[in-house]
Amino acid sequence: FAEVMKGQEDAAKDLGVEFSIVSSDNEISKESDNVATFLAQQVDALVISPLATDASVAAVESASVDAGIPVVTWNTTVDTDVTSHIGVVPAELGGNTGKYAVDYIKENFKDGCKVAIIGDSNYEIGIERCNGFKDAIKELTDDGTVEIVNEQDAELQEEGIDITEQILTANPDVQMIWCWNQTSLLGCVAALENAQRSDIVLMGTDMSVELAKDMQGDSIKLQAITTQMPYEMGYQAVKTLKDCINGKSGEKRIVYTEIENADKDFDFESWKAERENRERSCMMS
Repeated sequence: FAEVMKGQEDAAKDLGVEFSIVSSDNEISKESDNVATFLAQQVDALVISPLATDASVAAVESASVDAGIPVVTWNTTVDTDVTSHIGVVPAELGGNTGKYAVDYIKENFKDGCKVAIIGDSNYEIGIERCNGFKDAIKELTDDGTVEIVNEQDAELQEEGIDITEQILTANPDVQMIWCWNQTSLLGCVAALENAQRSDIVLMGTDMSVELAKDMQGDSIKLQAITTQMPYEMGYQAVKTLKDCINGKSGEKRIVYTEIENADKDFDFESWKAERENRERSCMMS
């Protein structure tokens, strides 16, 4: 989320918004406390990525209903009305990689492919990404071309390392691994490098400069990543909130950020330059 926060900070600076960022550390109680603290400070509006569709309702409504201030959600949604939402469709993030995987498997694994999934079963966004990936490869699991030999949760990089090591021990013949987020993917990369398993095809979600460099290297076979535009998401969230404060009505739901695929053949320098151009465009909009 570093790029999202950078976008939020830049938007606040450009638009003259006094803006504070705090983390709830994936704890609902802390999320509720953070919102309560901001309301006690009499903030004019709230930008939030809710931790859960149901459990975050009370915290969000304490701002939107009780305090009557604009609330903009980003990345994740909540089961109550908000002023606006900025983000992508999570299932499409996983699904796009799944579609790529289907074509890749058909071309490169004529005798079938053993796949492991490093996913998430705790958060809305993770569950939807995983379901999107599995739905996309369903035709190959149904006909027996793909066998999902292992599926475990990991969120942080350290967990990604541990889970990948467990997968390699339990299923040394695994041929492909898909990771649901950037940090678990970084952990998987490190574990595969340590194990010198460049034979395993790796795919995942959420590009970074570090992963782009890994993709261009030879120590692992990081074949494809589907990514969103986090900087734009952060910038647009704050810009939308400022418009709301100023009395401008915006769209209720904005699927603002694009989804793009990158694979081994992509041009790293062009990708990096395009990201920088998009950041400049956000600041000028």
